[in-house]
Amino acid sequence: MTEPKLATLAVHAGSPEGLNAPVTVPIVQSTTFRFESAAAVQRYQRGEGGLFMYSRDENPTVRAAEEAVALLEGGETCVLFASGMGAMTAALMGLLSAGDTALAATALYGGTYKLLRDVLSRFGVKLEMAEPEQLAATCANSPAKVCVFESPTNPTLRVLDLAKVATAARAAGMVSLVDSTFATPYVQRPLKLGVDIVMHSATKYLNGHSDHLAGALIGRREVIEPIRALSHKLGASMDPQVAYDLLRGLKTFAVRMERQCATALQLARFLEEQKGVTGVCYPGLSSHPDHALARKQMANGFGGMVTFSVGSKEAAFRFWDKQKLIARAASLGGPETLTSLPILFSHTGYSAEELRRACVTEGMVRMSVGLEDPDDLIADLRQALA
Repeated sequence: MTEPKLATLAVHAGSPEGLNAPVTVPIVQSTTFRFESAAAVQRYQRGEGGLFMYSRDENPTVRAAEEAVALLEGGETCVLFASGMGAMTAALMGLLSAGDTALAATALYGGTYKLLRDVLSRFGVKLEMAEPEQLAATCANSPAKVCVFESPTNPTLRVLDLAKVATAARAAGMVSLVDSTFATPYVQRPLKLGVDIVMHSATKYLNGHSDHLAGALIGRREVIEPIRALSHKLGASMDPQVAYDLLRGLKTFAVRMERQCATALQLARFLEEQKGVTGVCYPGLSSHPDHALARKQMANGFGGMVTFSVGSKEAAFRFWDKQKLIARAASLGGPETLTSLPILFSHTGYSAEELRRACVTEGMVRMSVGLEDPDDLIADLRQALA
């Protein structure tokens, strides 16, 4: 057979094999595992035989979910975490030491930026920032050990040339680390474009039901396995129940993303025509500054996130408070459509200069498009904008 398409992988990846195997992955809800002998423990310590010792380090259900996510991204291996920030923290701590520099795009999720600015800086890690469109060029003269970026960016939805950034980072001796949460492997597969590590807040589209926190790092074994070893010491391990639900969420991943991408484009086109909206950011619109790149780099759609501006903070608050169907909440990627105001959520605690560099405005609204009927969502947007 030829390599299965992504929708097929999403349904079957990680499933048990065998003549009488269960159709779904069993939940191994145990913290610890028996050994038959001291020799068996020694085999485990050498990494032989697929043995397990303690679920902070590895668990059969979590391992199945890791195999599934790795397959979806086209990576050799994956390590899962209890949250997206757990994944990002482990990656940066594994790649950086005191005195090292991280190069990051100015358009970055607030949690990642604050981790670099407020936490890792306490341990001697330096931070260099570059505009997204200048990130690849900045790699050439940067002393950084790692290049951290997103595509599309949060919340401005700029699209970076993944192959260009990855090539520039590798030439400069850096590890490239992309947060691909907004795109998902349904839309893009950064590893195939040369990126070293793909990170996901699997809380979002991969799990897809707004009911669990989860994070993932995917890449080559030589890059990921040292981070996996570090993760055992940091302790942000995924619970087997969460891993089971992540696998269940993945079974509907492709159909969810197909609907969310299609509805997002429909809503973006609607918003672009509304006089109360001063700007719409969606890579699928011809008006988007990176539309040509998005058409080249992204497949199957342009993602389920739409960001738009209604002008002022007062207008944004007024619009937000008037929503009826659309939920006012943080996060994204679930079946329900929701909006957040970046200045109150992901980018709270930013100075005026930091907001300017991130291109986040007071009138900005970030919308995660769900699975509702598009007509109902348009009706709610229309009345809230009135």
